[in-house]
Amino acid sequence: MNDLFLVIDQGGQSTRVAVFDRTGKMICLDSSLCATQIINIENHQQHIEQNPHEILDGMTSSFNKIVEQLGVDVKRIKSAGFSGQGSSLLCWNNKTGEALTPVLSWQDTRAKDYLQQLNISQEEIQKITGLRISPHYGASKIRWCLDQSSEVQDARGKNQLSIGPIVSFILWHLAGYKNQVDPGHAQRTLLWNMQTANWDKTLLDLFAIPQTLLPQCLFHQDNFGKLKLANHSIDFRVCARDQGASLFALGMPDKQAAYINIGTGAFIQRIHQDKKPPEGVLVSPLWISEDHQSDLFAWEATVNGAAAAIPYIEQVTGLKITPELIDQALLQPLGTDDFFINTQGGLGAPFWRTDIESRFSNELSPIQQVAAWLESIMFLLLVNLQKMNADNWLTQIQLSGGFSRSDKFCQRLANLCQLPLVVTENPEASLQGIAYLTSGCSSTWEPSSEKKIIKPQVQDLLHKRFQYWLNKLQSVLS
Repeated sequence: MNDLFLVIDQGGQSTRVAVFDRTGKMICLDSSLCATQIINIENHQQHIEQNPHEILDGMTSSFNKIVEQLGVDVKRIKSAGFSGQGSSLLCWNNKTGEALTPVLSWQDTRAKDYLQQLNISQEEIQKITGLRISPHYGASKIRWCLDQSSEVQDARGKNQLSIGPIVSFILWHLAGYKNQVDPGHAQRTLLWNMQTANWDKTLLDLFAIPQTLLPQCLFHQDNFGKLKLANHSIDFRVCARDQGASLFALGMPDKQAAYINIGTGAFIQRIHQDKKPPEGVLVSPLWISEDHQSDLFAWEATVNGAAAAIPYIEQVTGLKITPELIDQALLQPLGTDDFFINTQGGLGAPFWRTDIESRFSNELSPIQQVAAWLESIMFLLLVNLQKMNADNWLTQIQLSGGFSRSDKFCQRLANLCQLPLVVTENPEASLQGIAYLTSGCSSTWEPSSEKKIIKPQVQDLLHKRFQYWLNKLQSVLS
């Protein structure tokens, strides 16, 4: 009898539950929507929340439908795994399981001002955690809950308070009433030590957060408890962050590939075993095992002004950004000195600046401004790629996300980076990746996938425009 594996992918918009076999074939899938509520936006501090019990109810509904679809085959499920949003968290009563706060989304920046009071440098934080100080990570939001929520303060006084990423709350309810967390989600609290794979005392003291309130740090593959489906008990064996899990969708990720996903932001990852990335680049745990023999890390960089810049671009140009307009814009001629300094959402890796305004070069038509914006995304990607590929080890780029649907965008990116692009569009990448890990990295894993390979062409004017843009950006930065 062939083994099956149940996996959960908890995203910002939906919860998806699926069952895979050892070959990577999806046997069944069910999903439920997760409502997001923007409570308040003032002084650039966003309060973005979700209802944790609504998420749990949706998950339970999906489990019931999976049981209906599988029938007696539910007994073939050998183990379960979870992938989810790294930085979303909440507080709950560890006696009753009742949520004491909403889920504070990773996008929530309500504790932004608190970070300005910290007596620690970005370099010190990154050396410990692999990350930089940011209100998107959990530590400042945990501090906000402890300071501002009377329900949290009351539960703490009664020794009934637990705090953790959303995965910890879900595991508490589904797998045995214990507060536990994997390395990927733990890191996104900004309290996790990359060297010890545990909570860092210096950072706990800095944020005045008692370790007793936080989850127990486990490994990516560990004993997370047991999940009950009908009368069947399933070992919960694997947990990982969704961005990391997605790299395993087709099996073990390629160490000679850069993985780029371009959606709201553009996210770059390169597999590496070195925990010391190039300057300005972050590093995150992909797979931490108990013996540390097979540990994998990802060098990471983020370009913020991809689709997130669309409202700004539409306002400036008066044009509606559509896939057709993107292709039309990429046919427009641009001169060597035409550019867009793209700081929408802040200038991310490797510069990390939030004090610079976006600006176009003069005398660009609206459609040329769209073209300059698209190239700015590519230029920022290339700057990070050059840092990540100083050893010239990379042989390809694996590209996904909404922008990858434009052949013209893909071809220009390949021309700029002078590496072949392997374009894949897989909306189930996180589910597939966590299923592969939950299967114990099955040797028969061969999920069907469609790939398109785009080879680079020489385009001298594009590279001259990149160099002019880079010089202009450096002058602005200085």
